[in-house]
Amino acid sequence: MKNILCFGDSNTYGYIPIERKRYAYGERWPGLLAAALGGEYHIIEEGLNGRTTAFTDYLEPDRNALEYIGPCILSHAPLDLVIIMLGTNDTKGRYSVTAKEIADGMKNLVKKLRFSYPTDKFPGLPQILIVAPAILFPTEADPAFNEESTKKVLELPKRYEALAEELGCRFFNAQTVLSEKELGGDGLHFKREGHKKLAAALEKEVRSIL
Repeated sequence: MKNILCFGDSNTYGYIPIERKRYAYGERWPGLLAAALGGEYHIIEEGLNGRTTAFTDYLEPDRNALEYIGPCILSHAPLDLVIIMLGTNDTKGRYSVTAKEIADGMKNLVKKLRFSYPTDKFPGLPQILIVAPAILFPTEADPAFNEESTKKVLELPKRYEALAEELGCRFFNAQTVLSEKELGGDGLHFKREGHKKLAAALEKEVRSIL
């Protein structure tokens, strides 16, 4: 059986826009991916609302992925593939970081993931798929995001793709399959159709990797 860790933020958690609830497992993209791949694959969900690549938020503590990735990897090993989709929350105005700095956060996250992996017990590092997050269209529903957030998210695919090549990871751009119509009323979180589209696209990516 192939073990796949899906590591992300609220769109991996399955946050329902406006309603502030959570989609059922079979409606979230990791659950849909599990159903599409079948019994030879084990999907592990690690989605957290507000999670960033490497930035600490004192308004919402425990969201820094760089601080959590070590114990997370140790907990779920052995792993064949880690899918990382992060970067959206890093664009919040209060962080005041650039798209390049967000990519640097992703770089540090990947490096720490590899450093933390228990190769003494499970030889061979898992493959990593870096996913550039979907476009966002901030509304008054979440004032933490602004127009600059959208600009930064649009810049992430080219930076993540270059990073993936540098680090020997795979890359996928969620913006190629998700548009504004797949987002809910807050302009940030996926509708059910968005989860379906992303799961279908990632199924192809996973099968090409594993």
